[in-house]
Amino acid sequence: MSQFLTMLVSVAGALAVSAVLFVGANRAVDNIGVRWPVFTGSIGGLVGLAAGAVVQHNGWLPRGPALGGPLKEGWIVLLAGGIVGAAVAAAGGWLATPALDRRSRWADSLRPWVFVGPALLFVGGGLVLPGLRTAFLSLKNGSRGREPGFTLDHYKDIFTDDTFFTVEGWSSIFTGRLFIVGLAAAGIAAAAALASSARIVGGSARVAAAGGIFRVLKIASIVLVALVAAAFIESVAREPNRSAIMDVLTVVVSSRVTLGITAAVAVLALTAWVVARARGRELEMDWGSPTASSLVVVACILLVFGALSTLRGVVWNNIWWVVTVAGLSTVLGLLLAVLAERSRGERIGKTLIFMPMAISMVGAAVIWDFMYEVQPMGNQTGLFNAVLQGIGFTPRGFFINASMIPWNNFWIMFIMVWIQTGFAMVVLSAAIRAVPEELTEAAQVDGASEAQVFWRVVIPQIRPTIIVVVTTLIVIVTKVFDLVKATTNGANRTNVLANEMFDQLRDRNFTSSSAFAVVLFALVLPVMVYNIRRLQRELA
Repeated sequence: MSQFLTMLVSVAGALAVSAVLFVGANRAVDNIGVRWPVFTGSIGGLVGLAAGAVVQHNGWLPRGPALGGPLKEGWIVLLAGGIVGAAVAAAGGWLATPALDRRSRWADSLRPWVFVGPALLFVGGGLVLPGLRTAFLSLKNGSRGREPGFTLDHYKDIFTDDTFFTVEGWSSIFTGRLFIVGLAAAGIAAAAALASSARIVGGSARVAAAGGIFRVLKIASIVLVALVAAAFIESVAREPNRSAIMDVLTVVVSSRVTLGITAAVAVLALTAWVVARARGRELEMDWGSPTASSLVVVACILLVFGALSTLRGVVWNNIWWVVTVAGLSTVLGLLLAVLAERSRGERIGKTLIFMPMAISMVGAAVIWDFMYEVQPMGNQTGLFNAVLQGIGFTPRGFFINASMIPWNNFWIMFIMVWIQTGFAMVVLSAAIRAVPEELTEAAQVDGASEAQVFWRVVIPQIRPTIIVVVTTLIVIVTKVFDLVKATTNGANRTNVLANEMFDQLRDRNFTSSSAFAVVLFALVLPVMVYNIRRLQRELA
């Protein structure tokens, strides 16, 4: 209780001091034109307080029974510096007063800084200076940065140590099951985009042929997505690295017959493209069709999961976190926003989905730790393992089993997806409601289906909001720390940059911890620059 009261007193004191400084600075600027000595005295008092703080901090006053003894008290030194500075500056202002028009120009110039100055001071003292100090410390020798000289060894260690970053085994990406199925989904998406374009701009014969092809591709895409979803459910029930459905898909997709058909289709498509280019025509690809767009999303997810689940290291884990959480949270949030608009209990549903946002990361980790909990013997208390045991499968530790690696990362990511989906849903729902009804009604009058209205009218209208949601989630997820610390503490290949930074700091390895902080900042910086440029283009 005493700590809580101390915190309240500290916050109240900081607010009071900030208010006094702001009001005092505003009154000081008011006195430039009418009471010049008061203005100079105010500035001198601030300079004197700063000088007193420097003197007190460095212990420049002599020790002993004379004035040095009592003046060693910090508040006396500060008070003395402020009084002396104010007196000297007020006397100088009284002896030399500028002309009235000149003082008026100074007042007009200083007035904006009264409002902007505190924000700049806060940003400079709380962000810029610590950031520069961190970057400087990451280049120093030794664990605490006290040894002379500079070095890049801390960054070299991050990108040469296999624990943190490695590209070993990258060739396995292209033979992985997820990557192969992802390529199949991308190929079907390209064919669907071409067929959809032919239905729009082609003649009657092309429209009829494209319609038949489009129906076949639509069925194939539905079957593919259903099989991937079933394989995911099967891998959860069995083991993530064992799935009979994925094995069959891999055999089918990578068989000689499939590869031969794929090669023939690729050659025909390339020939058609070359002939069209030679005749001065370009093949139109309608990537905005529902089938093509949906399959592109599925293909991207499968390709990214196939690549990042193969590569090892803390840096790759962080990138996997960013892609998975930002992508899935946005997709699920968009889906739930559309469904919520058509349901009766919209408010209740949105409230329940948004509620995890009110839970702290550590609290969410504890909740889901109980959901994933595994008992070595007897009845299972964790929900997931109780279900697995109930349907006859062997319970497993979702975080600790060696057979779960590297997919134990995904089960921690799912907690963050659970938290952030509500945020994406609320923002995207507001954006969907802001789409003018005239546009959707005009599309329906022209004969567009609901799916076409959504993909061709609503999505382009809310694209800026989607970008805002994605970039915001990228910044949030890049700094993920709490969930990993509270669940596995980085064990079983689940470590991330922020947790490694904390571990180095705990071990008093300040220079290495600073290097991890700089790498984190470098990962977030491109997103921040993109956001700033996008806002500048919108405001221009």
